[in-house]
Amino acid sequence: MRPPRGPLSILLAPLAWAYGAAVRERNRRYDVPGAAIRARVPVLSVGNLVAGGTGKTPMVAWLVRRLASEGWKPAVVTRGYGGRAGKGPLLVSSGDGERVGPEICGDEPVLLARSLPGALVLAGSDRVAVSEAAAAEGADVVVLDDGFQHRRLARDLDLLLLDGTDPFGNGRLLPAGALREPLESLARASAVIVTRCSPQDDVAAIAAVVGRHAPGVPVLRSGHRRAGFVTAAGERIPALGRAVAFCGIGNPALFLRDLEEEGVEIAAARAFPDHHPYVPRELRGLAKLAGKHGAALVTTEKDLVRVPESAALVVALRIEAVVHDEEPLLALVRRVLGRAAP
Repeated sequence: MRPPRGPLSILLAPLAWAYGAAVRERNRRYDVPGAAIRARVPVLSVGNLVAGGTGKTPMVAWLVRRLASEGWKPAVVTRGYGGRAGKGPLLVSSGDGERVGPEICGDEPVLLARSLPGALVLAGSDRVAVSEAAAAEGADVVVLDDGFQHRRLARDLDLLLLDGTDPFGNGRLLPAGALREPLESLARASAVIVTRCSPQDDVAAIAAVVGRHAPGVPVLRSGHRRAGFVTAAGERIPALGRAVAFCGIGNPALFLRDLEEEGVEIAAARAFPDHHPYVPRELRGLAKLAGKHGAALVTTEKDLVRVPESAALVVALRIEAVVHDEEPLLALVRRVLGRAAP
């Protein structure tokens, strides 16, 4: 999400003040010991402070894979934004692929169900009930997707993601800026993970802001790797030369940059609203545009799950999280779960 700039941001300041007051009051209620409800299994939350894409879904997938590799049976619990799951609990996957489509549960649960074989994925706005359902299905740890603002469910670990390219937007709250909460909320984080950075990147400026609001909270670094192109069936295909790109995500510019760094010549690009439900007419228009340019049609994996199966062949660029400061993060996870490294 690109925050408003200049006069528009100033005009929206009164609404941001009212929004901030409401957020602070809600946080005060949940800061009281015992106000949040504890699930019967540990809860590890992955969330963010700024509206828009910070790489939460790849980080959730990374964490689930690491937990599974150490003998845990993790379940992803997600709200199911853009779907009709309601309060839930809705079992999206028992580990063998999605049982429902994105129109029911949203795009991110389907993407996680496809990319995490063997893992439970459940959706619903009542994350307490959904977490209990996950435990009833056999999960021994819950990974809460986009959970930082969901205070009703207690968590054992709060991982807060900040985009290294734009960690705090313009520093203002919604709708005058992109902050979902005031910076003082950094104090709730167990660890801050700076995404979209390299192992050599200096995150001292971000760490200084975190340190002012959350002394002692570790600041770790992560990035992502491009893992090639795939079809909706998960089949890998050769590298693309020329493509028409389209997406409906929080930050389309980053997707286009990834394509260019992968060596793709972008003949044309189309951006849609985040979580946009594609219809056949739109896909026909995109396919026609691709044919005009003699190009492939490429999108993100999150968008690909919303592409109708009847549409012309569309491929996606696969993105995976890479945690540069992996050992400190795993040590924190193991300490919280009370289990040593295998």
